This record gives sequence, structure tokens and C-alpha cells, in this order.
Amino acid sequence: MGPVRHTLTPSAYGRLLEGMLEQAAAYALSILRNRHDAEDAVQQAALRGLERIAQYDPRWPFRGWWFALLRNCCIDLVRSRRPCASLATAEHHADRHGNPTEWQDLAEALDGLEPQQSEILRLKYFGGLSYDELAQALDIPKGTVMSRLHYARKALSSQMKESEHDQTR
Repeated sequence: MGPVRHTLTPSAYGRLLEGMLEQAAAYALSILRNRHDAEDAVQQAALRGLERIAQYDPRWPFRGWWFALLRNCCIDLVRSRRPCASLATAEHHADRHGNPTEWQDLAEALDGLEPQQSEILRLKYFGGLSYDELAQALDIPKGTVMSRLHYARKALSSQMKESEHDQTR
């Protein structure tokens, strides 16, 4: 007989999810750049998670499992809606977190990276995932997470410096 799997109850799932919603929304917004699409993605991921709660393996971090669902919902929305960056989204970020130009510059720099680099940075800094959670969400070893983050940070720094240099011309 195989190992016994304990599934989460819907109420336990809701409690776990509740503490992640703000970071989930920030992560989705960093990808979709539209508040309404980001809200749709988070809601869709919440529903998918509830539908698939029996598939969750408690030996792994819940956060990583759920952010993988959210990531897939964001990808689905990108494919179906093809959203584009807008100053209104940057202004929404600025209302809560600072200068709209800085947010737009960051969004453009992230878009200029390789997809794997952009994705891991968004999950780490907008989603707040740990190395173990990143490994689970991206289905890669923890050592690969550390390596990708290192190179992605270097690439982002280079991209931002290049952008700054172009603006001073």
C-alpha cells in the first residue's frame, strides 16, 4: 500500500490562500499589467486550486504549488487577451508603491530579459516565494533556482543601467 495522502479541507485551503493574496495580486499584475486581468488570474487560480486540492502533496510547500497554478492562469490570460503595458498600470503601482516612471522602467527592463529570468524574478520579488517554493513552482532543482536568480539579477541590473544610460542621452 502506498503512502497515505492528507488533503486540505476547503476551509484550511482558504486560510492558507488568504495570507498570500496581496503578493499573488502583485505577481499577477507584474505579468499582466492590468489590474482587472490580475484579479481575474488570482480568482481563477483560487478556483483551480480548490478544484485540484486533492492533488496537493503536503510534503511540498503549499505556496509553491499554488503559485504554479497562478502562473499558469496568468499565462492563459496572456495567450487569450494579449495585454500590453500601460501607464495606467504604472500609476496604479505608484499609488501604492512609489514613482510611476520607476515602475514603468522596471516593467520594461523585466520584459527585456530572457523569459526564464523575468519569470523567476517576478515570482521571487512580486510573489515573495522562497527558494524551495520557487523550485516547486518552476519544477526545477533548488540549485538551479539559485543559479537562475543570480544570473537574472545580473541581467536585470545590466538592463536597468542600459536603460538609464539611454535616458541620459
